[in-house]
Amino acid sequence: MSRAELHTPAPDFTLTDFHGREVRLSDFRGKKNVLLVFNRGFF
Repeated sequence: MSRAELHTPAPDFTLTDFHGREVRLSDFRGKKNVLLVFNRGFF
């Protein structure tokens, strides 16, 4: 497992949203803040 470093851009990745659409981190480039929430055992 690698550690995230401060002030370093995150690698681009793709996840599926609740509606089944693919969302890429790069889709939010230029936005001020991006919040990621991972719910373990949500379903």
